[in-house]
Amino acid sequence: MKLISGTSNLPLAQKIADQLGSPLLDVEITKFANGEKRVWVKDKIAGENVSLVQSFNNPVDENIVETLLIIDALERAGARHINLIIPWMGYSLQDKVFREGEPIAARVIADLLSNSHAKRAVLLDLHNSSIPGFFSIPTQHLLALNPFAEYIRENFNQNETIIVSPDFGGLKRARTFAELLGLELENIDKHRDLTTGKVTPKGVTGDVEGKICIIYDDVINTGGTVVEVAKFLKEKGAKEVHFLVTHGLFAGDGLMKMEDPSIDSVVITNSIHHLNLPPKIRVIDVSKLLADSVKTWV
Repeated sequence: MKLISGTSNLPLAQKIADQLGSPLLDVEITKFANGEKRVWVKDKIAGENVSLVQSFNNPVDENIVETLLIIDALERAGARHINLIIPWMGYSLQDKVFREGEPIAARVIADLLSNSHAKRAVLLDLHNSSIPGFFSIPTQHLLALNPFAEYIRENFNQNETIIVSPDFGGLKRARTFAELLGLELENIDKHRDLTTGKVTPKGVTGDVEGKICIIYDDVINTGGTVVEVAKFLKEKGAKEVHFLVTHGLFAGDGLMKMEDPSIDSVVITNSIHHLNLPPKIRVIDVSKLLADSVKTWV
């Protein structure tokens, strides 16, 4: 098994390589003066089984095109099998047609990857568990349940801790997490304005007063929902409000919003690489989870 990384999340790729005991392939990725990407795989990989690590975070389109170029370069260099490890799949939130005239963007990206020379793909904590069905190549959908559960056991008094789903859509995910930990589950009823995107919590199914509330979700985008949910739970008497979220996008001023005093902490994985994060945000490493998924591909 050989491992190669795009430019989006080199630190995670290096950690996966360390887990596998295989050094990263030498690849040079530069830009022409007109902005086009240029990829050169320097190592000889003819006949090798190669896995490519790349997250589709900002700049999303650029990282997707870079992925396709690396795949083509590996194929032309004679790789036997090319596998994809996509810790964060950009466009995965656009998983349905919300308004007439819109594309199903997640399917478009899945088709692009399926029609390249890639043979398999590993995906992590997708917003919609149906998205692997958009691919026409075998996919493995991993969940960060166990790393997060271990974090809860090590850092919280479970006698006063409850799991809260931020909305009905995330209820199944939150229920699975609550059952894994043996904790009570509550759900927030919220309203989203389809024109402005603003989210307004309307109620909660149970009593959160004096409780440590753990909101378990798949992604923080702009952070607006996080702030509104935290404020709402604190108003309802929650002792602490912590967010455990696999993918921290923090689009726009998302990082600044995390400084809101109603939020006690935010825990994310390293599916997306961030250069600087405030002390309130902690990062869980998922390299072992991803490495273990590809060990059988040797």
